[in-house]
Amino acid sequence: MSNQSVPMRILTRILTYVIFIVVFIIVMYPLFWMFYSSFKDQWQIFADPFSLPQTLKFDNYINAWNTGNFSLYFLNSVIVTVPSVLGVLAVSSLAGYAFARFRFVGSRVLFVFFLIGIMVPPQAVIIPAFLIVSRLGLMNNFMALVLTYLSWCPVGIFILATFFRSLPQEIEDAAKVDGANAFDVFWRIALPLAKPALATVAIFYFVWVWNDFLYPLLYLQSDTMSTIPMGLMLFNGRYRTDWGMMTAALSIAVAVPMVFYMVFQDKFVRGLTAGALKG
Repeated sequence: MSNQSVPMRILTRILTYVIFIVVFIIVMYPLFWMFYSSFKDQWQIFADPFSLPQTLKFDNYINAWNTGNFSLYFLNSVIVTVPSVLGVLAVSSLAGYAFARFRFVGSRVLFVFFLIGIMVPPQAVIIPAFLIVSRLGLMNNFMALVLTYLSWCPVGIFILATFFRSLPQEIEDAAKVDGANAFDVFWRIALPLAKPALATVAIFYFVWVWNDFLYPLLYLQSDTMSTIPMGLMLFNGRYRTDWGMMTAALSIAVAVPMVFYMVFQDKFVRGLTAGALKG
């Protein structure tokens, strides 16, 4: 019986690795194709789309960055993404700690109300969001995007509230005995311990805001204020598209969130599993 189970385990492991390798190739090959195509001329892409470039041409990146105004789109995306993510982290951490540690009238109902926001897709509130922004006079203004993204904080509140609940209460009680007030406990004790959860929220919202196309298209009416997703749309010409320059711009756009994820990858994994082992 045991002699038969050993080959079965080996076969199962081999099949598992084969499946993982196939899935990896399916997921990664389009990114790999986009990256090596960014070093090819237009005629090389159409002559043999799947071949590796004969020579590495960096002109596509230079033209995309300068001629295609990608540097401006990149800067606009940074201006929108950085304050949006920092604002979401601030709101989510404060609200998450309050829901995790304080009990007040209606706290559970209010927490459930925030959780309901997770089930509402951003596309469902386009009309009221547009009316509010237009009445505030924030059309064609980056602040309209930042305020809109701040309203997407229910996921961050849920993650951080779950993490703060998993922290031992004794640590905070000891700080209070030493004379720390509620904000000192949050700022000096709870928030430093919440770095994995904060990294998880930061990566999640960074990718979300960086790749958002709908709301910049809705609020920003000037080409000079376009973010990267809108700028990539402008790379498509009416009669002709420079696919070498397009793939170069796409490679830059994809590289930023990938690098951001790799920098915080270890904290991201720990943040996802935070609270799972709470006894």
